[in-house]
Amino acid sequence: MNNQLSNISTQYRKFSKGQYIEHTQFNEFLSFFEDQDRLSKVMLQGVGIVCGLKPNLMYTNKILTSVQLSQGVAITTDGDLLTLNNTSEVSKELYMSDLKTINIESKNYTHFKVYDNFKVGYPSFYDEKGLEQVELWELATVEETNNDFQPISNLSNLQDKYVLLYLEDYEKDIKPCRGVDCDNHGVQQIRNLKVLVTTAKGIVRILGEDRLIIDPITGEGKRSRKDRVQPHPLFIEDVLRDEKQERVIVERLILEKGADMKFSSSDLKGLYSAALEKNNYGKFIFEKINKISEIMGVQSIVNHAAFKNVLQQCFTQQAGFQYAYDVVKDVMNTYSEIIKLLPQSFTKGFPDLDSFPKHIMLGKLMQDTQLDFSRHQFYNSPVLDDEKATERVKVLMNRFSQQVRSFKYPIPIEIGPEIKSQIKITPSQKLTPLSNKAIPFYYQTSEEFLKAWNFDKTNNRSFRNNLAYYTGWLSSDRHIQEPLHFNIDKNSFYNIEGHQGMSYEEAFEQIKEIRDKLQLGFDIMVLSFEELKANKDMSKAYFNEYVEKHPGLEHKRGVERGGTFVMVYDNNGVGTSVVADFSLPYICCTPKIEAALSLPSTVICAESNRIPFTVIPVGGVVKAVADSELNGVEIFNGKYFFNPKLVDVSLHGKAIAFTVNGKPTNCSIKVIAEPEVKVVVDYVFYPEGNSTATIVNLIVSADNGQNIMDYTYSGNFWDNDSWVALKPDSKGLIKYTLYDVVPTRIPTIKVKVNGGGCTQDISIRDWYDAPVALSFKADIKDVICSGADRIPFNVSPVGGIVKADIGEGVKLDGVQYYFDPKSVDKSLHGQVIHFTVNGQQTNCSIKVITQPDVIVKVYQVDYPITGSNETIVHFNVSSPSGQNVTNYDYICDFGSYGNQVPLHPDASGNASHTLYNVSSKDIPVIKVKVSNKGCAEDLEIKGWYDAPSVTIKSIRFSDENCCQYTIPTITVKATGPTTVGLKEVSFKLNGEAQGSSSLIYSWAQLKGPVVKLTGVNKLTLQVENLVVEDYEFQLTAVDVDSGAFAKSDILKVNVYR
Repeated sequence: MNNQLSNISTQYRKFSKGQYIEHTQFNEFLSFFEDQDRLSKVMLQGVGIVCGLKPNLMYTNKILTSVQLSQGVAITTDGDLLTLNNTSEVSKELYMSDLKTINIESKNYTHFKVYDNFKVGYPSFYDEKGLEQVELWELATVEETNNDFQPISNLSNLQDKYVLLYLEDYEKDIKPCRGVDCDNHGVQQIRNLKVLVTTAKGIVRILGEDRLIIDPITGEGKRSRKDRVQPHPLFIEDVLRDEKQERVIVERLILEKGADMKFSSSDLKGLYSAALEKNNYGKFIFEKINKISEIMGVQSIVNHAAFKNVLQQCFTQQAGFQYAYDVVKDVMNTYSEIIKLLPQSFTKGFPDLDSFPKHIMLGKLMQDTQLDFSRHQFYNSPVLDDEKATERVKVLMNRFSQQVRSFKYPIPIEIGPEIKSQIKITPSQKLTPLSNKAIPFYYQTSEEFLKAWNFDKTNNRSFRNNLAYYTGWLSSDRHIQEPLHFNIDKNSFYNIEGHQGMSYEEAFEQIKEIRDKLQLGFDIMVLSFEELKANKDMSKAYFNEYVEKHPGLEHKRGVERGGTFVMVYDNNGVGTSVVADFSLPYICCTPKIEAALSLPSTVICAESNRIPFTVIPVGGVVKAVADSELNGVEIFNGKYFFNPKLVDVSLHGKAIAFTVNGKPTNCSIKVIAEPEVKVVVDYVFYPEGNSTATIVNLIVSADNGQNIMDYTYSGNFWDNDSWVALKPDSKGLIKYTLYDVVPTRIPTIKVKVNGGGCTQDISIRDWYDAPVALSFKADIKDVICSGADRIPFNVSPVGGIVKADIGEGVKLDGVQYYFDPKSVDKSLHGQVIHFTVNGQQTNCSIKVITQPDVIVKVYQVDYPITGSNETIVHFNVSSPSGQNVTNYDYICDFGSYGNQVPLHPDASGNASHTLYNVSSKDIPVIKVKVSNKGCAEDLEIKGWYDAPSVTIKSIRFSDENCCQYTIPTITVKATGPTTVGLKEVSFKLNGEAQGSSSLIYSWAQLKGPVVKLTGVNKLTLQVENLVVEDYEFQLTAVDVDSGAFAKSDILKVNVYR
């Protein structure tokens, strides 16, 4: 048989309309999507038993009646999804399969028979040569039985029976079709789900062996078939047994040999050596780690003999033997972490496809253990492994290997005189897993070691953020290099390392100095193997007495917060050196001496005079906790003072703490340099609208490393002695609001900086530079008449001073500025006047146009004579103020006789206009509009018509009609553009008139601003001096003989910009 995933289809064809499809093409299509479906299950979900499928023996009267198998789900390594099923509908067609249902809770198998796999030849059921099949029996329900089956009660030796779920998968050829319709013929895919039983020997053969088989013909070696998914470390015997290192109880020395016995470092070595010998230096876990490594394929094989040899060498030294005990505890803790994760570590990144392609092992029929090697687990894809349990196990295995290979305790002699600088206190944890603790100093760290120490940090690419004694491989960030200088609230333990082998006095002083400087919460004691006589040092005690009083002493390579760190020293022939250390979970037992210290202030200027300490107890010794000898503490006349002038510059800006008799106090002071800060105006928000508020933003900064928050600030904003407190924020920003600032009288801003007795005065001038804006409150366009009323200004900033570049038109009334066109000299009319605010140019300007001052009179009227209908009106235009009357435009309105009629006076002011068919009963008032661009004057002329009267004495009518006269019909048409651009300057209108040979014409402007009209009595009208607006024009034609007339349609023209 061939597994579906043995040969995977990677492409397929799309079919075209009308295409003849070969069976190979269609099968390729099916194979591609089936392969993808199978691969998705195997690679993205997993293989093995998902749930259920648990066998249970059912008895009646102590006789086995059935094997019950619960419903469940399993996936083979060939991507087959297996569940129990029953037939729900029998197929009514010959070559169609029955329909199944999986909606069942379990199936009871009541019969069995010997199973022969001859139809398939499934390799897992045969030996390497494929000849001999393992013993197999097929189980069947009552519905599935036939004469070949026998009752399940006849199944013998149930203790040696194991259950399998097997998918019998093979192809069945259909006989060639001979009829017309062959649609139902083809190769039938048989998939029968079988429940089989085998023996322990059969299970072993099905699991296979991992070895090479030599082909007898070719001589080539090939891998034997093996279930490479099933093997798991959990099946190693006693693998989950958690090995722990026995505690070393120091009190046993006193209990076994008495308090009068004189002890030495050799006695302590004996305790630790005996504890390690009991478990042979952790040999058990080394054996298990190597087996786990072999199964998981991890290169973490460790050599216990070499490791043990290194540890035994530690016991040849006077100090450091405790670290041999520590490293064994470490590797045991690592092993504990590993075995806690093993039950969840069934992740397979790429399961072997040949392991169980068509079968699933369901375990022993009579289960006697919770973990059964003959039952497949669910081996999930990494996609479903949110906790990354398998990866964590592999990293821990690597850590175990790294710990064994990297352990090395340096001999003090090899370190030399630099040993003084080797004591370090590193914050760590007390109870959490080893990976969350600081790395001990007896490991030679490397990048590979750091990556194996903490899985989460390595997974987050922050493995250099571990804490350790050696910091060369760690992050250069200060909170990693010097962690005690930062928040250590989450650290409940202090690793204290580098002191063993050192002179106990030197070790005590160094540890005490670090503790006091960094305010760490633990006490320190030193114990001597020699009995102490007349000892007044409360931090030193006799080993025997102290152990007897405090039997809880235990070596932890440091001390927990709130505990006591105890060092034991011995005479090494040259001096007294530390040979071991222990700790107690409580403070004991140096006497508590009340110590207090205070200063008049907590901040002081570097140039201030010295200030006195208040010391309790009287006569206590005051010392500064500082890195420099120039720390400010001095004695004057037997009293302690703090002199800021004696403080090294490197300590400026730092809090200097103090001790009394070596005890830390809560007294501290900060020396600050004379203030050299900068205060500048960053931005000014000027008044807007009706507001009078000016908001000033000041920025305080310092370029010399000074902290601006060390100082206090006050400001004077009005050139007086009124000072207000100022407080900059963290960014140095200060906001202050002034009201009613007069731009002509800008005050100098004064800032006073105070700090610890030092002051700095800062003055800021020329800070007011408000952006100016000016506009007219009225809707004024670019011009104004010289006779117009004054108009108010909008001025920004409020209180700004407005001036004109020419003329005297700007007036101030109270606080409001106006422009009065009447105050502008006539010589400036027509010129553009610009304005400034506070001396700054604005975009506000205006042009004053002369207001027309003229008189228009009718000085003569030529009345119609016989045969005429013309009335000629003669005008005279004059100016009492001497204005040039030809500079203006004149538009006349003659009522029903024509409106928007222009007049063009000559240099003498004379002009005329002809009216037609004037009736003495309809004499209009002549309205004249005199315009000078934007300025106009309206005049009216009344009583101008006074025609001469004629007396008719008698009228004699003829007896017959003297003549016949027909009134002509007049038609008029006007044409021209409907839109005109302003840039075109002018445009023409054309007229046409018919109906008489004696016609006269008159164009009239009905709507729009005043423009220049040329040819008003002709058929063509020229329009000039255009303004953007809408216009209306009309042409009138009059027959001079009959008086008949007609008007054209109104012609509309839009002038645009």
